[in-house]
Amino acid sequence: MISGISGSTTNPLQSGGPGVARASTPPPPPAPVAESSAPVVTQQATLTAQVVAQPTVRPEQVERAKQLLSSPNYPPRAIVEAVAKLISDSQAE
Repeated sequence: MISGISGSTTNPLQSGGPGVARASTPPPPPAPVAESSAPVVTQQATLTAQVVAQPTVRPEQVERAKQLLSSPNYPPRAIVEAVAKLISDSQAE
């Protein structure tokens, strides 16, 4: 038994048996945290500015969507059937 379980007074396991290795040294300490987070803040500010500069509506994508929706073959029948099967299978559970 392991010491401390069910009132046992035996010594803890000295070896873990075959296939179990005991750590001979403690794990290394975590890497130190950088003193300044200024580069991260600068990168975040740059990315935020780039996102804000993007248009909220992309005309080329709107045009593509209109073309797809006007097509009687969109979405393809195979896709519709696959989605229908997924829905029916989820309802059966």
